[in-house]
Amino acid sequence: MRAAVAHLIPAPFTQHVARALDEEDALQAFFCTLVDEPEARWQRLACRLAASGGFDLRRDLRRRAITEVPAKRLRSYPRRELLRMLQVRLLQDPVLGDRIFHWARDGFEHWVARHLDGLDLIYGYEYGSLRIFQRARELGIRTVYDLPSPEHDYVEQLLAPEYARFPELITPYRQYTASRQVERTRRRRQEWDLADLVIANSTFTAQSWQAAGWADRPVTVVPYGAPPPIPQPQIPPSDGPLRLIWAGTFSIRKGAHLLLEALKALSLPPEHLLVEVYGAQALPASLLGQAPAALRFCGSIPRAELLERMAVAHALVFPTLCDGFGLVVNEALSRGLPVITTTRAGAADLIRPGENGLHIEAGSSEAIAAAIEAALTTPSALLTMRSAALCTAADWQWSDYRNAIFSALQ
Repeated sequence: MRAAVAHLIPAPFTQHVARALDEEDALQAFFCTLVDEPEARWQRLACRLAASGGFDLRRDLRRRAITEVPAKRLRSYPRRELLRMLQVRLLQDPVLGDRIFHWARDGFEHWVARHLDGLDLIYGYEYGSLRIFQRARELGIRTVYDLPSPEHDYVEQLLAPEYARFPELITPYRQYTASRQVERTRRRRQEWDLADLVIANSTFTAQSWQAAGWADRPVTVVPYGAPPPIPQPQIPPSDGPLRLIWAGTFSIRKGAHLLLEALKALSLPPEHLLVEVYGAQALPASLLGQAPAALRFCGSIPRAELLERMAVAHALVFPTLCDGFGLVVNEALSRGLPVITTTRAGAADLIRPGENGLHIEAGSSEAIAAAIEAALTTPSALLTMRSAALCTAADWQWSDYRNAIFSALQ
């Protein structure tokens, strides 16, 4: 088998698919956009230009490090994605950012499509594979379609009650993307119809596509793996506040607005409770208002740094309304960090309530507040879950994921 993987971002799951192929001597290329290439002249120049504008591009690029794929297999197409990243940081116009994203995606697809000759198989991802798959079909190359997210019309149905309750969430950007939903669903349908094999990251993701009417073919489910767990759980300081970690975009889909409600209801000072948010802030300023004292926005950081901070926190809070998987759950468990999440995350299958975390009701700020209050009242309960969290991570590693992926491809 001569195979390649194509994805816009070098996320851990994309790199491990490529590594699964490389371990079997099947990988010919890992196509990506912007990756961390610290020795490249263009990257050094871009970092200097960004620094002159007060933007630490080098820090952001470290989050795109290639750790699982041999350098000789990497093929990058960075320029358009670099412009998108700079726009997000410097101009912060979400509508313009969306348009640049689609321009960057289209350029990437056409670039990959020109480099498929000699392959037997191309592994692509939802909403980034149409031109690639069309060209693969012309060349007689088999196609694999990976679904990392729940079906988008299904997601819209789940989010509709939140927009009704919180009309301030209906921003101009929200109106802009909603007006393009039909067109973007049609594009995903074209990709789906060109796929020889469909793979999803959880039963929740697979069932969301089937519930939305995409049931004309079976979907193979392969859950994401966890990083190697630390040898033993670390114990957070006993003389400080209850420290909760939020990892990922602070958005409606992740339940950020509900966490705000919960923290406002609890009204606790940072000496007692501290919620550290690592990721982009995507809520409208009108809803964010005066942030609760317990909330601290820490920005996006490299994954290695995030794992270090997880190891000394008390729990991960992940009140998502809809998440195909939630890789941060695996990462937290690998650091012995109990997880508070809803059953609308694919990774919720890993959580055994009372043993390595808690399940809470999706869409309920009261449920979030109650979970935090219980942790404050009986902090020892979270401490006893840390060993079980590590065991859960050890039970399904990235090596298990890679073996399952290659078996599915065979």
